[in-house]
Amino acid sequence: MCGILSLITINQDEKDVDIPCCIPQNELITKSIDDQPFQIWETLQTNTFLHQDLIRNIKELSNQDIKKLNNLDKLRSLTLELNKLNNRINKQKKTKIKTKKNKKKDDEEVEQVQDKSDPIDIDKKIRLVKLQINEIMGQDESESDQNESSPITESQTISQETFESLIYKVSNRGPDYLNYTQFQQHANDLISFQLFSSILSLRQPFTTQPIITSNHQFILQFNGELYNDECLLENDTQFIMDKLSQSPGSRRENIFNILNELKGEFAFILYDLLHSVVYFGRDKIGKRSLVYLWKKTDQDDQQLLISSIPEVNHHEGQFIECENKIYEFDLHSKQLQIFDYINHDQCYTPLKFNDDIPNEQQQISKVYQALKSSTYKRQLSINPLHHEEIEGSRPSLAILFSGGLDCTIIASLICENIIDYNLPNKTIDLLTVGFDNPRINQLANNSPDRILAKKSWFYLQKKYPTINIRLIEINVSYKHWLIHKQRVLDLIYPSNTEMDLSIGIAFYFASGCNDDLTTKSQFKSVITSEVTYDDFIKDETVYIDVESKYMSKAKVLFSGLGADELFAGYSRHESIFQNITEQDDVNQLYDKLSSELINDIEIIYKRNLGRDDRVICCWGKELRYPYLDEEFITLVINEIEPNLKLNIMNDKKLIRKYLLRQLANDKLQLSWVKDELKRAIQFGAKSAKLEIGQNKIKGTDIL
Repeated sequence: MCGILSLITINQDEKDVDIPCCIPQNELITKSIDDQPFQIWETLQTNTFLHQDLIRNIKELSNQDIKKLNNLDKLRSLTLELNKLNNRINKQKKTKIKTKKNKKKDDEEVEQVQDKSDPIDIDKKIRLVKLQINEIMGQDESESDQNESSPITESQTISQETFESLIYKVSNRGPDYLNYTQFQQHANDLISFQLFSSILSLRQPFTTQPIITSNHQFILQFNGELYNDECLLENDTQFIMDKLSQSPGSRRENIFNILNELKGEFAFILYDLLHSVVYFGRDKIGKRSLVYLWKKTDQDDQQLLISSIPEVNHHEGQFIECENKIYEFDLHSKQLQIFDYINHDQCYTPLKFNDDIPNEQQQISKVYQALKSSTYKRQLSINPLHHEEIEGSRPSLAILFSGGLDCTIIASLICENIIDYNLPNKTIDLLTVGFDNPRINQLANNSPDRILAKKSWFYLQKKYPTINIRLIEINVSYKHWLIHKQRVLDLIYPSNTEMDLSIGIAFYFASGCNDDLTTKSQFKSVITSEVTYDDFIKDETVYIDVESKYMSKAKVLFSGLGADELFAGYSRHESIFQNITEQDDVNQLYDKLSSELINDIEIIYKRNLGRDDRVICCWGKELRYPYLDEEFITLVINEIEPNLKLNIMNDKKLIRKYLLRQLANDKLQLSWVKDELKRAIQFGAKSAKLEIGQNKIKGTDIL
């Protein structure tokens, strides 16, 4: 995985490139390739850059935050009192409406049903309580001053301060190697290129970026993992460059054909210096984040900034999140075009409803084998730069783990692959996050996801005794939520709703490097068959060792994202069949479900993937998605009947993700999780609505 960043500036006048202040100018070296000079700085000593982003973006608690922390009990009490007063006002309003509808009753009868309290007195009490709440929750003076500042004026150019800030952010995505490369080309205009790459090396041999070819004048920045059979055990970035160099015929056509053949999780920037064209984009599903900002000045100068991460600077303009498409920017005509992947919109032909499926077990086996293969590819291609990271008891991978159906299936398949293929590393970390939620006065250890994660961990370890499965519990205090909130807001941008924050901050801490929030639990010995889960939870200390201040060293994280979109796991899918009658055309309803599921996959890049990638990869970790493998997606859409995804039982009961539940039970013997209902991470981890008084806030509210 990498972080990629590019600033392309087109000037009509001759101008030198401004080297970012964070790049040591005395360490820049000049290399010449095909008579083209490049200035390059590179380093394996990355700590200075990695720490800068944390220093810049993780803030100290403000005075108002400290005041909130010190008055949580009082806030809860005041909020409870305010709710009671508001309820009394609402009750009085309802009573007045009721009396107007019944004018025949005399005044004495009306007075008996009315609240004796004077509404004016209640209003005074409400104002008083609100004042006390605002005194605790209100803004700092510094924040008020900022809010009253002059209107924002968008600048005409992208500043070096913005580019430098992005360098620090992009650095965190690739802690093994950093590279800054700059050069200029003279055409009709002077074109300046400033490229920055950071690398988390998970493929061997280690290959630096950007890759510059000598004879075909290509430059590539590539962030991701490929699972094409030809490069599964090779460096995938070099694989792309080799194909570009070897392809005969039309140069542009070959570029599109090669990009269309790539299978995996990636974003890229490809420079065709021969034709002065820049290609960039995300894979067909959009699993890696990529954003851009295109600036045009009055003098017809232009700048194109492409980055794994946006900068929240309203003076620079609005960053645009790339779609799951290919972008082509012609440096001569200064035109930007967007193209679909070849035949991508025509590859889905969903099966129709079939009330008489001849062999349900055969369909379950088909999905099981395909998902197991998808998971195996993502396990096999973990070869970090530092080999000691996968030796001994250090895990090569971890799983974002709620204990629910989707992630438990992935955990089980990972264990099966380790055993079946005798993979060398037999240690897995299950990452489960919970939040101390002051609004409902609940501790992280009591969150629903934590309880279920512990149960699933117990049964998984009992089922796979030869594998060391460790439960990593991340308990996020309200204080840490306040400290890191602004950094998360910057990372999820341009996503900007309350739901984006509550989901993003959960993944941020689940994957994070905060050892003061974390404990590791592992079983002391093999769990014998007679030990039940009830025995375990009565006295956990008998069975497990617990280590505090532990930080998982796993660089690759597996996610269960995609299962709900493929197998109808959301309530909106079920609502299609609500109140179904015998007169309804079931075929039409299932056609509507299939269309909805395809749409969910087509927009998942915008709804989930970009946001999740940015908040998790800022810790130098990489996400992998077995359910979102392109071949697996096509199989599920085209070869699995929709009524095996959302099943209508004889008693009209609707079962979401029916086939996955049967797979868990029949193929993997995960009976304890078979009937678990869908619970979104923000509700399972209790990361939603942490602030006291947020009861009425909706997930769709803009931050």
